[in-house]
Amino acid sequence: MDMSWLKQMQSADEYLQHAYKIPAEMPALPLTDEPFVASWQEAKGREVLDFLTDKLKLPAYDYVWQEIDSLSISFAHTLVGMLPVLATGCHEDFRAMEAVLNGREQSRDLPPTVNAFTIEARAEPVYRHRLLLLNRAPYSNIPAEALGLSTEEWLERSQRLRLRHECAHYETLRLLGGMRNHALDEILADGLGQIAAFGDFDADRQRLFFGLEKGRDTCIGRLSYYCQRVALKERPKVYARVNEVLDEVAGELKVMLARKATDREILVSLAGKSIAERLSSTEQRYALF
Repeated sequence: MDMSWLKQMQSADEYLQHAYKIPAEMPALPLTDEPFVASWQEAKGREVLDFLTDKLKLPAYDYVWQEIDSLSISFAHTLVGMLPVLATGCHEDFRAMEAVLNGREQSRDLPPTVNAFTIEARAEPVYRHRLLLLNRAPYSNIPAEALGLSTEEWLERSQRLRLRHECAHYETLRLLGGMRNHALDEILADGLGQIAAFGDFDADRQRLFFGLEKGRDTCIGRLSYYCQRVALKERPKVYARVNEVLDEVAGELKVMLARKATDREILVSLAGKSIAERLSSTEQRYALF
């Protein structure tokens, strides 16, 4: 039996050490658009499916689109250049569009909580094109009542949060050399997303998005997805430490927003310090009193 996968499992301590190395000299922003972006410019004002099949030469698979009038293509202006944004109006169309962009006739069975991707397309005509695929749905599958908002207002905020979140992943990729399915990356992306949607970062709001409850080491939401490489018995420690660090992050972002820090400053601040390091710094401060 091949047991090599066991060697890839991390301890909680190993997992919590992840951070990005911040270059001593950062490039001028925004970066130049990647070359493939130019081929999407003609999408403006065109019917989405016609553009994908006629201009980009993607296969016209025999999908039954549920909300074809909700399909749209726009462009996001990120810190590291523009990206095409392809939006859908329901989960079935979201799954179908993900399949089209990756050259598959059959859509994947994605959970209803998954409504966004930063995709590097695999279909031959658009191979290695990177774009954002977003579906209009409540963020993290959280009901509007849990946030004290109307359904429509929460859908609008969800879309702003989701868009900024995915842009943040693209920014770490081009600016810092990577993006990972990791709690740190998700805190960073949701941090910028919360600011875009709400004007601030709230730790309890983030606990809702992650499926955490303050003071507990269990998870009933999407954070568990980002811990799949952590040994099962070690995951409660990760959940507990992420739970703790959210208050630290909220305090840090409150200070940064008060002094009108830029998105670039916020991204670098969050990306360059691991969860373990941030909590260690907090514990050392308390030990002085």
